Amino acid sequence: MILYAGDPHGNYDHLYPFVQQNEKVALIILGDLQLSSPDALDKLAQYCDIWFIHGNHDSKTVAAFEAIWGTQWKTRNLHNRIENIQGTRIAGLGGVFRGQIWMPPNRPMFFDPIHYCQYSPQEKIWHGGVPLRHRTSIFPSDIEVLENKQADVLICHEAPKPHPMGFQVINDLARKMGVKHIFHGHHHDNYIYRTQYPYKITNVGFRSLTDAEGNYLLKNIDDREEHWS
Repeated sequence: MILYAGDPHGNYDHLYPFVQQNEKVALIILGDLQLSSPDALDKLAQYCDIWFIHGNHDSKTVAAFEAIWGTQWKTRNLHNRIENIQGTRIAGLGGVFRGQIWMPPNRPMFFDPIHYCQYSPQEKIWHGGVPLRHRTSIFPSDIEVLENKQADVLICHEAPKPHPMGFQVINDLARKMGVKHIFHGHHHDNYIYRTQYPYKITNVGFRSLTDAEGNYLLKNIDDREEHWS
């Protein structure tokens, strides 16, 4: 059984009833894990097979970044990868578009992290690479890595069209990869798009959950004052 979880933002309690009552659950988290340590994932992993992509909040603090990229959990990040999970080829595109790097459909400022570092002053370099904030920015090279591969599902943090804040470049990527379903997070809504695309699109909202077909098992409303940054 594959389940898709919307942005947890540091709280995972809502997932336990679903992963504890079912055997062999693969849990796919759609970004904004917002960890302060890997402990929450270590505990949840006793009951399910965890995979994820990163969201914008996963580079908001050093602790959030290190909880993923500084631990063994970095091997479970599906960004720029395709993994066969319970017979489903799942491709991941983590992160968000930012104008300092690339805001489609505008021309990109930088093609990849190396390009960014070549043209950036030394004070902007962090740990030998792009600044902490941009560790979760999408570069054109991220799309290039995936676009000539095939997958059944594309998971992304950003939304595709027709979401009003979505990006056509994600739809184009899905078409090239031949995917049957896009699952995305970020916008904290629970919404199944009715479109003419040859694939389904499901927005899995804030601390919400769907099954592999996009049927909602849990819907939550984000009542916090801060949603994104």
